[in-house]
Amino acid sequence: MGISIIKSSILVFGCSFISLVHGNDLIAFGKECLAKEERLNKTKMKLDIASLRSEQGQVTSNQAVDNLKRYKEEKEKLETSMTDCNETTPNSAYCHQVRRQYNELNYRITRAEADAVKKDFGGNETIIDFEYEKAVFQQEYENFIAVCRDSNAHYALIQSPTAYGEVCSNEAAKLSITCSFF
Repeated sequence: MGISIIKSSILVFGCSFISLVHGNDLIAFGKECLAKEERLNKTKMKLDIASLRSEQGQVTSNQAVDNLKRYKEEKEKLETSMTDCNETTPNSAYCHQVRRQYNELNYRITRAEADAVKKDFGGNETIIDFEYEKAVFQQEYENFIAVCRDSNAHYALIQSPTAYGEVCSNEAAKLSITCSFF
């Protein structure tokens, strides 16, 4: 009977040790997933900010194009008045005002064209870089979901009270994909 107690004790100790080792593996797995999720969230935030800036830049660019078009239309109208002034009363106050407006529009057109060139410089490379970063992020996110949410290890983490309690101990972690059961 003494030998069977010893064998039973060894068996219980062995099972406890295996459970403990497995629990530690689950804790390490969960912490790695939380770290990956945090990095992915930061990357997503950066991509969202870049996307917003791109959209704002596009709106600004569209406004600049609209302004340039409007300035050129106004200049065409003033050219008719300039021709009339030069033929009739070139030194009148009205003609001086028309010439001043004409020169102001030329200045605005030159500025708008220069701004348009600045905005177009390197635009395609930026778009390509953004699209590449977005594709890389999407691939990393899909890999993260496959490992840290849709895997047997994730299921074991969620089912283990010890591992779940260790990994998902704070509110932020409890709200994460890693600690949620989908």
